[in-house]
Amino acid sequence: MRYCDLRNSLMKMKNFKLLLSPLLFLVLSGCDGSFIFSDVRKVTIAMDTPDLLEKPWFSVTYRSHKCQRTRRDGDFKKHYEDDSSVTTYEPEREKNSNIYSVTVPVEKGWYCDWKLSNVEFKLKYKKGNKFYDGKQDSAFKRIIFRFDDHQPGTTNGLSDSRYGRREVINEDIYPFKIEHHIAGDFNELRFTGRSFFYTYNFERDVEYIIFKPTIHFNEVVTWIDPLTWGHGEQVKLLYPDGSVDFGETEPDFERLQKIRRERQQISN
Repeated sequence: MRYCDLRNSLMKMKNFKLLLSPLLFLVLSGCDGSFIFSDVRKVTIAMDTPDLLEKPWFSVTYRSHKCQRTRRDGDFKKHYEDDSSVTTYEPEREKNSNIYSVTVPVEKGWYCDWKLSNVEFKLKYKKGNKFYDGKQDSAFKRIIFRFDDHQPGTTNGLSDSRYGRREVINEDIYPFKIEHHIAGDFNELRFTGRSFFYTYNFERDVEYIIFKPTIHFNEVVTWIDPLTWGHGEQVKLLYPDGSVDFGETEPDFERLQKIRRERQQISN
């Protein structure tokens, strides 16, 4: 039986209060992160959130090598893997700013010796923003901060490594609008940038991490479905300067950067 399953079973016993003792208190602590000491080492995760984006919610995962869980493969063979615990936190807004942050322990300890594995959050458009016309779906961009060797399932395996105790991460990101015609007449609003996934590795002594996306709202790239397939019809990719690529499905990030810089120079 998993340690946390044992804990939950004990919690359901009718005479549970009679079993309480200092030793049992120690054993029953730590499955959900409760009863942790206030002086443990912590890390603050923050995002500087542009006005047209929803505030982020931070999904925090801890792993335990000491407490194992079992799973079975297609041949019903039993395998053991590190147990994990996930909690989603609503962040606090820092005074007079658009920065939302949460502070979490790096190590929870206790019986299972829980250690911080990763933190995930999303870039997501607010409904009612200037791009939203009531017929659009909006997709999110996932951001992952990783603190151990476990590879989150929603990545492409690529990541950036950061080694400081205080890290500021700046990323240029562009609105990516998709106009569907063949599979239904609707629009979809996404993000595009230098990577499809944004995953960053950190040392365990990191104290503060802030993600600062610059969303270039005036530089929208648009992917347009053909009205019908056939007669040489192709997908059209319309860049902010009016240039068009045919047959391409993903915007060229460096091209977007060049267009933006050239337009800035002209306006200055």
